[in-house]
Amino acid sequence: MKVNRSGIYDRNAARWLAALLFIVVALWAMSATAAGELPDLPENAIAEDAYDDGEARVANWLLLDADEVAPGETISAGVLFEMDPQWHIYWHYAGQGGMSTAIDITADQGAVGPVMWPEPTVYHEAGGSIITFGYGDQVLLFSEIELPDDIESPVEITADVDYLVCKVDCIPGQANLSRIVDLGEKLPEHQSSTNAIFDAARAAVPKTPEETGVDAQVSYSHAPIESSDRFRIELQAIGCMEEGDKDCVELAQPPERAADALVYEGMENISLDVARVGAHPEAFSGWFIEIEGRASRDAPSGDSRFSGVLRLRDADGTALATAFDELFPRTDTAEGRALALGEAADVAEASPDEDGLPPQEEGLSLFYVLLLAFLGGALLNLMPCVFPVLAVKVFAFVNLVHEERQSVHLHSALYTGGIVASMMVLAAAVIGLQVVGTQVGWGFQFQEPLFVAAVGAVVVIFALNLFGAFEVTLGPGRLQEVTQAPSSPRRSFGEGVLAVILATPCSAPFLGTAVGFALASSPPYIALIFAVLGIGLATPFVVLTMIPGAAKVLPKPGPWMEHFKQVLGFALLATAIWLLWLMGQMVGVGAMTRVLIFFLACAVAVWLFGVVQFRSTRARRIGLVFAVAIIVVTGVLTLRFDEESGDAAQVEASSSAPIDWKEWSDDAVADELAAGRPVFVDFTADWCITCKVNEANVLEHRRVLEAIDEHDVAMFMADWTRRDERIRSKLAEFGKGGVPMYLVYSPDDPDNPELLPEVLTRQLVVDELKNASRL
Repeated sequence: MKVNRSGIYDRNAARWLAALLFIVVALWAMSATAAGELPDLPENAIAEDAYDDGEARVANWLLLDADEVAPGETISAGVLFEMDPQWHIYWHYAGQGGMSTAIDITADQGAVGPVMWPEPTVYHEAGGSIITFGYGDQVLLFSEIELPDDIESPVEITADVDYLVCKVDCIPGQANLSRIVDLGEKLPEHQSSTNAIFDAARAAVPKTPEETGVDAQVSYSHAPIESSDRFRIELQAIGCMEEGDKDCVELAQPPERAADALVYEGMENISLDVARVGAHPEAFSGWFIEIEGRASRDAPSGDSRFSGVLRLRDADGTALATAFDELFPRTDTAEGRALALGEAADVAEASPDEDGLPPQEEGLSLFYVLLLAFLGGALLNLMPCVFPVLAVKVFAFVNLVHEERQSVHLHSALYTGGIVASMMVLAAAVIGLQVVGTQVGWGFQFQEPLFVAAVGAVVVIFALNLFGAFEVTLGPGRLQEVTQAPSSPRRSFGEGVLAVILATPCSAPFLGTAVGFALASSPPYIALIFAVLGIGLATPFVVLTMIPGAAKVLPKPGPWMEHFKQVLGFALLATAIWLLWLMGQMVGVGAMTRVLIFFLACAVAVWLFGVVQFRSTRARRIGLVFAVAIIVVTGVLTLRFDEESGDAAQVEASSSAPIDWKEWSDDAVADELAAGRPVFVDFTADWCITCKVNEANVLEHRRVLEAIDEHDVAMFMADWTRRDERIRSKLAEFGKGGVPMYLVYSPDDPDNPELLPEVLTRQLVVDELKNASRL
């Protein structure tokens, strides 16, 4: 028997070819379904919109999970969104930006259920400063439609959608879709090929805590939460408390970025910010989330709901989206009070470890922050803000080292006491402003023109005192004694106060981190850090007075010191000139002129008091009344400020600068980065001396200007001369409590800017600009 081998080969080849063809067809069908390329949909069920350069960025399909439906059955209908790569639409609450997606599914027969929203993605937009919620690539938003038992005709289903799709630019889009569903039997063999898409969407819809096995608990710092309140929310997601629990849901580690831990529903006139996420401090498996919130002045008084989705993952990385919904207590009810943590565990003052510390970077311990505060305070003595007071203290130091040790210790203690007491007043002001819902930063008081005018008047009065126009120590016949004697105890305390007032516009190395940490802490830690900062500021002078043998090295007091004291008076007048310039930058030249008149009135007033100071008691009292009257009346007439003129002055000044500064905003920075340009951002203020020194000596230097041009760097200035909540929030994002702060962005890594130190060098800036341009 002969075997036709060629026939065997032909049959085998045919089998292999048929198998290969089956695999290709199956793969095509799967990919077509996954991509939304669904055949045989009516024209009215398909739409494209959000056109960009002639291309639609979003396509929509109205999908059904059955081709036919019988009376009394339930059918699923949904709109499939497919976005171009890197484009996204928004959830039904968009978050801190964007526009919520609106969808309305209707049927001419039957009851339509609520729209089911799969778990959204968290987007960090505008460099991470704006958190939004939405969907990229593809998402199905759907509803269940329950048909009546007596249905006799086909069902028309319609869907109207309105959305915003964003990449860098945002484009609005809409679609009006419709389909007719015939009557028949909803049997498995008749079900649509879109079932896989519906199954995936159903699986992604957040489940209740009972369904996921995760215990979701919500607590508030206090209740009720009223208008203008600042508050905190503790949100706990507990898989199990103890290891070995048979019903334990083992959760994966929390995300690195706190905002990725959950999405939340918007509440009217309530702003929320996810501040921290970490492993639960007590549970074997769990997350602990802290949310900072603020109610606006116009927040409604009625109770509402705090709800959202915990974006949990189990130990295998599988999504375990868990919905939560809890009362948001705006009225005083027993239910609301039960959700309050109480004073003993106030989350506004405690972290998961109940240590009262703010959310912080890993390794930033309290001891480390106190060390930074001490060193920053000590280094403030080298900053130009404190030079005038330091010069005055050098004059006092020459006297003190020749005094008895007891007197030296007394004056050192009083100088330190004046500094620390002033720091405590500043800390109390910060705490008070936080209580009423206002966030501030280091040097915040120099954003108020009245405060600047008052400090300038004090400086002028101090200068006239050094010129001998009047004396702080009262009593007839003591003028010569006082001018050539060491500072009085009262004066030492006052010089400590003035040192703090003039130090706050400056920032020194280490100071920014310590103050930023303090401003985000609870009241006891704010007070502690500010006290240590004050001790650091006082320490160099105190140490100098304690050096043995200093009296042998320094010249003895004598007539020469009268002339030296007058030189120091001119140093204080230079400080007054700086304050006048600052006033002009804030509120214009006209206001600066009025403040100059006020300074002159203060000078005349204290001179008049000095004329009668050592005469009879009656003459001294009359002179004091006249002096006070002159200052008060002149102040009322002159200290009126118009912010608009200050804005014009700033624009004029910036136009003449050697750097083409652009006004900072997160959106503007993002636009430049998207265009491929590196970005440098200078967070500054006219009252910040350190900022001005950096700008004049470093940023406007020829080498740096050449580097800016060579690497095509977009230069942005965030001016904090006047209060700006956007800038304060950005400083806090990087752990800073005040200016200066410098950020360098690379277009290749826009989400991770390089944070430069407070004190710049030319080589450092040149190197960072070069690195940012070649990443």
